[in-house]
Amino acid sequence: LIHIEMDAYGLEPDGPLAACTGMYTPIGTESAPIIQFFDSMGRHDLARRALMFFLELQREDGSISAFADYLIETGAVLWCIGEHYRYTRDDHWAREIEQKVLRSCEYLIAWRNRSKDEALRGRGYGMIDGQICDFPDPYRHFALNGYGYLGLKRVADMLAQINPGKSEELAKEADAWRADIRESLHEAMARSPVVPLGDGSWCPTAPPWAEGCGPVAIFSDTTDWYSKERWNYYNRTGAQFWIRDSLLSPQYLIFQEILAPDEPHARWLHAYHSDLFLKRNVASCQPYYSRHPWIHLKRGEVEAFLKAYYNTMAIQGDRETYTFPEGIWRSVTKVEETSPHKTHEEGWFLMQTRWMLYMEDGDTLNLLPGIPRAWLKGDEGIEIKNAATYFGCVSLRVEPSTESGVIRASIECHSDRPPAHVTIRLPHPSRKSPTRVTGGEYDPESERVVVASFSNRAEVILEFES
Repeated sequence: LIHIEMDAYGLEPDGPLAACTGMYTPIGTESAPIIQFFDSMGRHDLARRALMFFLELQREDGSISAFADYLIETGAVLWCIGEHYRYTRDDHWAREIEQKVLRSCEYLIAWRNRSKDEALRGRGYGMIDGQICDFPDPYRHFALNGYGYLGLKRVADMLAQINPGKSEELAKEADAWRADIRESLHEAMARSPVVPLGDGSWCPTAPPWAEGCGPVAIFSDTTDWYSKERWNYYNRTGAQFWIRDSLLSPQYLIFQEILAPDEPHARWLHAYHSDLFLKRNVASCQPYYSRHPWIHLKRGEVEAFLKAYYNTMAIQGDRETYTFPEGIWRSVTKVEETSPHKTHEEGWFLMQTRWMLYMEDGDTLNLLPGIPRAWLKGDEGIEIKNAATYFGCVSLRVEPSTESGVIRASIECHSDRPPAHVTIRLPHPSRKSPTRVTGGEYDPESERVVVASFSNRAEVILEFES
């Protein structure tokens, strides 16, 4: 937390903050985890100031672009603004920035309208196009459009109280955009090849953009995606050959709420991505760009999440400074060409840790959804004090006792908007099932206790045979 704050520059006490991404300027997508971790730690002042940096840079047409030719930033910044509002419910601030935010929404809608050509049905109808990273690929990327949709959706939610008419209008536009993205994804997957997986099954695939016909890394079309002309300066090692299909894959659509984690298309995207493009469940080059750990947690795949979490941390974390470099290929590139202390990577590591401890899902707060079961071994326990959530501040204390065979958890959320339901996962270190559960309904498959109709405070007790 101290390090990412140190890398945020601005005039005190309340000027805009440049939430830099290591040696690079702020980037709408890459500053996102930094800003959201500020909010998670209750530093709403820092998050607000970091968001104001992007709004100060807003162009006359409403677009937001802080770095190079990345056209993905406008939607990502709107998403971050909406996330900040979820934590704070600050209607006063929402009114202050309303006109700027609406200008960015209008920019995205006008951009989207330019592709409403019937000839693009199933190949990018109603989808925006352009470069989203170092590769100059001018296509209708699924990740680009997912952030555009998510930005509109979050702004619609933010304006519900202060401008309900505009909120409803934006929500309808967002829903239409989501439908267009899904249509093009389904058509693209129908055009794309199926591939064999390690378990012997065959799986449908998808291209990274709506115009494609399968993963570019397996040469689904005739373009030479491996040519030197398509690399930037640090790709000479081949370390980023998978970037389009992995780090910026259509799997982003699950994280961006276009696809539900358990629907068939989401399962297919997740399956072939994990099989083809990961090693020890870690993505290549810039592994914290991949959102598959979040998907694991949403699907209840705790062991897979922990495999990604610890393997990525082990290869990224510097043993002396505890900071993270940009990529995992330091031994084959000159470190000075990239950022040795990359706060974007640190930000996603911190957010993964936050999700491991608590994660919202609609009107439900999920506690400890991704902790290792070894954390409940012995008598040390786990304590969280005043963690900032969408439901206000939450505190949790878990007291395990190996000797007595009891795990006791107390949960508090003294807020005017507490969650309707709380679930807490309390995995026994030896994988035992409790003989008695007090305080909620126990699900043996997920090792969670569901506290229905939560009201500010709850106590859960699990008793096991000694």
